[in-house]
Amino acid sequence: MNDRRIARLQEQIKQRLAEVLQREIADPKLGLVTITRVELDAEFTLCKAYWSVLAPTSIGEQKARRESQEVLDRARGFVQREVGKALHTRTIPHLEFVHDEGIAGAIRVNTLLKDLAEEQAKKPPPPAEPEPGA
Repeated sequence: MNDRRIARLQEQIKQRLAEVLQREIADPKLGLVTITRVELDAEFTLCKAYWSVLAPTSIGEQKARRESQEVLDRARGFVQREVGKALHTRTIPHLEFVHDEGIAGAIRVNTLLKDLAEEQAKKPPPPAEPEPGA
């Protein structure tokens, strides 16, 4: 399969996954899940859907991640069938949900940088050195 066709199918799968998760999965344990990207292999046999979930605290995020992963694992077959109906292809790739650490890592780095900047702002400025010849 050529690269343009794979890229088009990846985008189509991503959109359909987001639709199904938002509208057709009625599990209250499914957090605010975002499909970040989809990777489809060249043989069209495996589709990895990377997802993330956001929560107000890191402890809440861990719980939301664990619960959302359980829901996604249980709903995988249903979601795979729904995506297959939308694709209109001869075969349907095996769907695998993979948690995307990228967004959580970026948020963590931004928080650390913000804390560092606040810490630097609280420090008193270094004493001024006397000018030579004064």
